[in-house]
Amino acid sequence: MEVQGAAISLLGKQFAVVLVSMDVVTNSGEADMAIEAMQPSFGGVPVVLMAQKEDGSPVYYGDQDLVQSLADLPVEKMPWKTYTV
Repeated sequence: MEVQGAAISLLGKQFAVVLVSMDVVTNSGEADMAIEAMQPSFGGVPVVLMAQKEDGSPVYYGDQDLVQSLADLPVEKMPWKTYTV
């Protein structure tokens, strides 16, 4: 399966942001399973899920420290690419 993701390094922490549907982000059980399934494909680093509202603004799910660190990072500045998971 292919996903859009971005490998991020912020404040000395490495993690991945993966684009998913809003349905996944708003369902904590499904979101936790998605993170667990995707983490090995990103070298075991933490995974934060991201969906976008209709206006394009991001909604994140994952470790709260990582989510907070993404608050000021514009989505269009993330190094997006296609990953096979």
